[in-house]
Amino acid sequence: MKAKGTKLIRNEDADVGIGTLIIFIAMVLVAAVAAAVLIQTSGVLQQKAQQTGKEATAEVSSNLKIISVVGTVSGSTINQLTVLAEVSAGGNPIDTTAMKYKFISASNTSFESVTYTEDRAVTSDTVLEPGELGKFVFDLGTGQTLAVRATATLQFIPETGTMVVKDMVVPATFGGRTEIQLFP
Repeated sequence: MKAKGTKLIRNEDADVGIGTLIIFIAMVLVAAVAAAVLIQTSGVLQQKAQQTGKEATAEVSSNLKIISVVGTVSGSTINQLTVLAEVSAGGNPIDTTAMKYKFISASNTSFESVTYTEDRAVTSDTVLEPGELGKFVFDLGTGQTLAVRATATLQFIPETGTMVVKDMVVPATFGGRTEIQLFP
């Protein structure tokens, strides 16, 4: 059996017309618009990511480090707390006037006004800067004093950054001393 010869017709003419040209131009325009939208979106996302990164850095790096807490004894209770603190390594300056101070004991929870001074000052102001040693004095009012074996918590809430919480336990006896180390 012999295969019958088949004859293929070759059509090598191209359709080039105005319709094809319009479709091509429309595809290029759509691609250009899509590219512009993607570029603009990526720019906006980059700006938001940079802002979020700066805010996260400020939150982490402006931390307060408590060095010590000393209670002043008056009679059989502690009526004043002196806290020495500094900015953590790599931290940003902290405005002590914008900071909130909270004292929590078994019988009372209150925001306190604090007397702030600098023991080791780079600049003498109300901003605690790296390298400075700040002194915060809490005068505990009536109903806030701490007796032996009492527990209390101090919270330092800065304008930006993380809140610092310091728990304290008063010793079982004052032993005749006028100042008691509560932390460390």
